[in-house]
Amino acid sequence: MNGKIVSWKDDKGFGFITADGQNERIFFHISSIKKAIRKPEVGDTVLFEVAQDPQGRLKATHVLLEGVSLANSGMPKKIITEPVKKDVIDYLCYFILIVILALSLGLFVKTGTPELALAPGAIFITILFFIFNRKKQPASKLFSCSKCKSVSSHDERTVLAWNRGLNRLYCKSCHQAWLREKPADSHSSYSSSNSGCLGLLLVIASFPIVCIVGAITWFV
Repeated sequence: MNGKIVSWKDDKGFGFITADGQNERIFFHISSIKKAIRKPEVGDTVLFEVAQDPQGRLKATHVLLEGVSLANSGMPKKIITEPVKKDVIDYLCYFILIVILALSLGLFVKTGTPELALAPGAIFITILFFIFNRKKQPASKLFSCSKCKSVSSHDERTVLAWNRGLNRLYCKSCHQAWLREKPADSHSSYSSSNSGCLGLLLVIASFPIVCIVGAITWFV
């Protein structure tokens, strides 16, 4: 779960966390913190798990301070995020696209009616839209920031960047610092990337229509 430290008593070694979107305070002890280079502070964002103590009360376990480097503890210094890979659903969609294209050409050859042959085009474009907009999830919930090398948990921003094929991911602190330094560049870069994806989608979507129109011209 993701949350934020709302209370911390350094002299007693415990504090409280609230999970994102919830108001309930969850107890955690210093012993549950994954070894970091500093102690927790109020306002730290954390990744944690929830368990119950012997009295049935909730407590946070395996608490990771986001954006804070881990101390040497035998853990890997860097978490490698594998690039996006095609899965069974992708290959199934590609197969369906080929079948739809073959069906469109077959309908025209059999009926000689262009309107009927073009009818599956809407399904073709819908499947293409699904392929390009399907959000996959990284195998690990954690990643190493490419700038400060701290371990952070994935959020919507990093998952979106990962799905777009970016292999350099940044924690919230480094990303916000980068936006403050280059707000205009970051906006233009994002816009150009979106326009490029849209252009590629339109080109691919028009491919079956071009094939069918070419077939009509050839047979007529």
